[in-house]
Amino acid sequence: MKVGVFCPTLNVYGGGEFVAATIANTLAQNNYDVTLLVNEYINQREIETFFGKKLNPSVKVIVSPTKVQPRGVLDFYRTVFLSYIFKSKCDLWIDVYSCRIFPWTNISYIHFPFLNYRYYRPKFPYIKSIHLLSICALPHVLIEKNAFNVDGKLIIANSRYTAEEIRKFSGKKVEVLYPPVSSIHFNNNPGNLLQGRRKNLVVTVSRFERSKGLEKIPHIAKLTKPNVQFAIVGRIHYKSTLLKLQKITKKLGLTERVKFFPNAPRQKIKKILKNAKIYLHTMVGEHFGISIVEAMATGCTPIVHDSGGPKEFVPQEFRYNTIHEAATKITKEIYEWTTKKAEKFIKIAENFREENFAEKFIKLFEQYAETLHK
Repeated sequence: MKVGVFCPTLNVYGGGEFVAATIANTLAQNNYDVTLLVNEYINQREIETFFGKKLNPSVKVIVSPTKVQPRGVLDFYRTVFLSYIFKSKCDLWIDVYSCRIFPWTNISYIHFPFLNYRYYRPKFPYIKSIHLLSICALPHVLIEKNAFNVDGKLIIANSRYTAEEIRKFSGKKVEVLYPPVSSIHFNNNPGNLLQGRRKNLVVTVSRFERSKGLEKIPHIAKLTKPNVQFAIVGRIHYKSTLLKLQKITKKLGLTERVKFFPNAPRQKIKKILKNAKIYLHTMVGEHFGISIVEAMATGCTPIVHDSGGPKEFVPQEFRYNTIHEAATKITKEIYEWTTKKAEKFIKIAENFREENFAEKFIKLFEQYAETLHK
């Protein structure tokens, strides 16, 4: 069976891209003929650095170069065109990128549904927001809502939160499969990971973009004790977001306590996490939160907003609703961090190892493939 995996942005090295790489490798290891569609040539060394392993050598890669900005209006129509064209080359087509359900797609892994209450109404005229992408994508909305049904498709959500968003808006049946965490984030001997003195350090790992809520961090830092340090680590998606954060930090007089590590390499991120006691996540309504699990795997105590996917794996006492509550919990957990508590979070993180994801995915895939031949 020829199986296509659609993820044009694979070289971005984020959680969604790791899902695509893990799916491609899992299928190849189970002797399926796999083709991966990307928009740039794949650097296997970089893939191994960020994801912990290379793509399986049997995975065929088709490159379709583009200068179009990912997830914009032009990219939407390019996605529609490419996915339709390349589906003809495969017996079964898996979309790990678009978060939409096209008529020709067999399996859709949804990180968060494109059709949701933020931009659309459940019924005609559908448009709820004047966001440009929402308006330009209206033809697709009409097709997905009215021109075909999803019977005979496998829709997978990255969390129960995402699955519920899909169900509330469209009533579609959804399977839940939490995204994988690379084995490079785990230590075969957790005891070694917890040796040594950790700093009173709070870390956030995130893309520098508006939706992540990073502007809260300097304000939270201002409410904590002077000996508590903060590190904001991540890839620059919008330089303006980084500059705004630096401006707020300077205005609050926190340049010695809040440090930035833009575009830090993977090894640098791991080193920072291993020296930290707390991981702070600021996004409201996070769809899952793979960086939270990665930090937990290094022994950090997570402090996350009480919403979205993180509620499914972070205990209540480590969730907050206001910046004052976040600061209070950070101060408490900084001084109450212990190796025993760290081991508790490492154990939770173990549930999301890529081996577990691969085992569950191939079971879902083969059950679905069987239905196609009946």
